[in-house]
Amino acid sequence: MRKMPLNLMILTSYFAIEPKNIRGGIGYRYVGLYGSLVKTLLKRSPKSKVFWYSHSDQSLRLFHSKKIAKYRTGMLKAVLHATLSTLKGGGRLAVIIAYPYAVPKVNAVFWYIFSLLVLKSFGLGCVKIIVDDFDPPVEAAYAFSETKPSMLSVVYGRTLEMLTLKLSSLIIAITESYKQHIAKVYHVNEEKIFVLTNGALVRLIPCVLPKIGLPFRVLYSGSAMKCKDVDKLVKVIDSLRKRGLNIELHVAGSKLMDLPDWVKCTQCNWPAFVKHLLSHSDIGVIPYPPNKLHFSLTMPTKPFDYMAAGKPIISTNLKETGNIVRTFNCGLVAKDWKEYERHVERLYQDRELAKELGRNGRKAAEKYFNYELLAEALLNKLIKTFKNGN
Repeated sequence: MRKMPLNLMILTSYFAIEPKNIRGGIGYRYVGLYGSLVKTLLKRSPKSKVFWYSHSDQSLRLFHSKKIAKYRTGMLKAVLHATLSTLKGGGRLAVIIAYPYAVPKVNAVFWYIFSLLVLKSFGLGCVKIIVDDFDPPVEAAYAFSETKPSMLSVVYGRTLEMLTLKLSSLIIAITESYKQHIAKVYHVNEEKIFVLTNGALVRLIPCVLPKIGLPFRVLYSGSAMKCKDVDKLVKVIDSLRKRGLNIELHVAGSKLMDLPDWVKCTQCNWPAFVKHLLSHSDIGVIPYPPNKLHFSLTMPTKPFDYMAAGKPIISTNLKETGNIVRTFNCGLVAKDWKEYERHVERLYQDRELAKELGRNGRKAAEKYFNYELLAEALLNKLIKTFKNGN
């Protein structure tokens, strides 16, 4: 990197590098992974530059020599500026596309496509397009709606994703299952796909193991939606409460469905979530329906926050999330909602087991799912990609 500085360009929907700017899983990936990547790169290579473009405010932010400058501009001009500045300085440019959120609205998608083609045309081994395909648009459309998406939207989503993936030098998939899914659906060589999971900002999350006393606090981090089976989760907790168990259910997210008065629903920024909700909970739950491809094959951010905080996880039988829970023995996985209820009751009654699972989760988060370590792994992969000329 001393002879040819590695510069970085990040294309996102909005700019977020501080924990207070996190808005859901998208923002967590921006702050956790990309923010850590920026810091790691500039620490290793002070002469490197980072260009961060967000289409929500049409602004390019330039990180260089411990300074941040902000310019109002369009995506194409931002891409040209980053590319020409890099080539003029004799460096290399890795362009990370936070797909699909880096794509502007349909009426401006032309500039996104043109920007991709411009980046690809420079080639010569000095510019690489890296697609962080962490939230597949078509699969998400089927998962987050009670009705099927229109055929037109599916065709549009598939076409745009295929174009993006075909023009890339490296594709980042969030799980091994989704890596295989991408390879199959878009006919991409698996060797081109690098798995980099979600994680947690571990050093900012205190480990507070489940307490012995009551009430027993159950935390669901996410928006309350029927398509996420939150209604079934509420029924499970309600059943246990009616049997005399002193249990509270806290929802940390948007209220997009009717909830009983006893369910506590709170929206706050990420630091407040950690301090006031995550730290004071006893277990973290994931209710997502495993029969929906998006939920089963991808990986939400919430399990890693739960793990970092020392909270045991109870999850539905999601393929990838279930693998994490079983592999690191950091929670319980339910094959159906009857078993889900038994799992909640089991941890309610056996707090020592809850603590043991919580400790296991914290250890795994520190060793494998720390965003700062994941950012280092990504930087090493980017450097290797340029060396190999892929």
